[in-house]
Amino acid sequence: MKLEALLQGVSGIRGVRGGISSVTVDDVVCDSRKVAPGALFVAVPGQRQDGASFVGDALDRGACAVVAGPGAVRRKDCTVVEVEDVRRAMAFLAARFFGHPSRGLALVGVTGTNGKTTFTYLMESILLEAGFRPGVIGTVSCRFPGHAARPVNTTPESVDLQRTLREMRDAGVTHALLEVSSHGLDARRVEACDFTGAVFTMLGRDHLDHHGDVETYFASKAKLFTELLPASAVRGPWAVINRDDPHGRRLLRSCPVPAAPVSAGPDAGDAQYRITSLACSRRETSLEVQSPGGVLGLKSSLLTRVNALNMLLAVAASDRLGVRPEFVARGVRALKAIPGRLEPVSRKKGALFLVDYAHTPDALEQVLPGLRELTPGRLITVFGCGGDRDRGKRPLMGASAARWSDLVVVTSDNPRSEEPEEILRQIRQGIEPLGLACLEPGGAGTVGKDRKTFTCLADRRAAIRYAVSAARRGDTVLVAGKGHEDVQILGGARVPFQDREEVLRALGGCAEEE
Repeated sequence: MKLEALLQGVSGIRGVRGGISSVTVDDVVCDSRKVAPGALFVAVPGQRQDGASFVGDALDRGACAVVAGPGAVRRKDCTVVEVEDVRRAMAFLAARFFGHPSRGLALVGVTGTNGKTTFTYLMESILLEAGFRPGVIGTVSCRFPGHAARPVNTTPESVDLQRTLREMRDAGVTHALLEVSSHGLDARRVEACDFTGAVFTMLGRDHLDHHGDVETYFASKAKLFTELLPASAVRGPWAVINRDDPHGRRLLRSCPVPAAPVSAGPDAGDAQYRITSLACSRRETSLEVQSPGGVLGLKSSLLTRVNALNMLLAVAASDRLGVRPEFVARGVRALKAIPGRLEPVSRKKGALFLVDYAHTPDALEQVLPGLRELTPGRLITVFGCGGDRDRGKRPLMGASAARWSDLVVVTSDNPRSEEPEEILRQIRQGIEPLGLACLEPGGAGTVGKDRKTFTCLADRRAAIRYAVSAARRGDTVLVAGKGHEDVQILGGARVPFQDREEVLRALGGCAEEE
């Protein structure tokens, strides 16, 4: 595509140095290492590194031109397009270059602190049952027919996102399910996407090291509904919003496109989709959903009340997409487990062992009460908090684990550059006021359900083994925080580590029941 044509419709262009009429663009990239001859290099300013510092490298690799902020590039031997907002310009340039691929797909974005990954897995299973060809871009993987890859970010950079959406469209994908993070919204990664619909799960405390406070965090999430949905070129965009969450109720009042409120709680209010009956066991979840089209019964291998909400959101979104109820029920039933999302690992020893990605106070507050209901014996929780992240949530997570668990094993998550023992000390500040007895490793197996206890083991492998050895028939062991992740970040090193495998190893390498 000619650069002159590519720039048409891109707002905020401050000026152009060098000729553009003869420049042909063969690709759009923002990583100088990926530049090939004919690529347009977008010099994105960053917190750690400024893309303008890599212009020379990009030109040496054959970049045909550079897009940058005003005055960021002083070289005179290249074509430079100066724009007011580099990230916004990059999003629209990428969408235009790849042919606005989202307009050829039913693109559904989902945002919220928790539940995004589970929602996309549910929707993928439902759409497959209905005979469609879905694609997913999210935390666990980017996948569509003929393609599967591990993501760098939950929501990719705009050039990578538009490239992937184009690949999906070329592969015959009909529906694209996109996890939309607050970082992705702030960085304008989804700015030029034309959404068919958007889903809001819930909002809790997370990423405050980036946003500063919950209100700013919510404002980032809200952009998907208040700015991007109404700007979509797709006819009749819609929203599905969890009204049980106070931030969801705020969104319902401000969303400028038709929004369907859903409720999994007793105070359903004006919810168009609601749960009328719910039964949870250690094997499955059964529920009935009241929708504008009638009552739909669902059975799922996904456990606890929190997953009932995720199923409810999927029912509402499927209805908006025109999927028939029987396919919704079959799709929900067909999904057996989700990597690292309340994922059952074993039922050995007569206990239930699960791993989950819960790494915020709200996530623990959602997961643990549901597990408490299902557990005839003791609830044993292993968790930690990441280093170089929001320190304020550490005692809150400690208090949450202490409220619902009979035995809490505090350990490391990804300590990064912080001292693990200091992180554990801050978590203990939330546990100790609740009166739990502190155990030295080795005494957990003799503790009854009438005495709540905790212990601290900075070594995550040792902590998991300790919890597994303490479990007995009727107990539930939850290893929380890392979910699907397969590395642990210790200092600057990324060490192979997967909670699921560590649980199995501690059980002797097998998951069968006894």
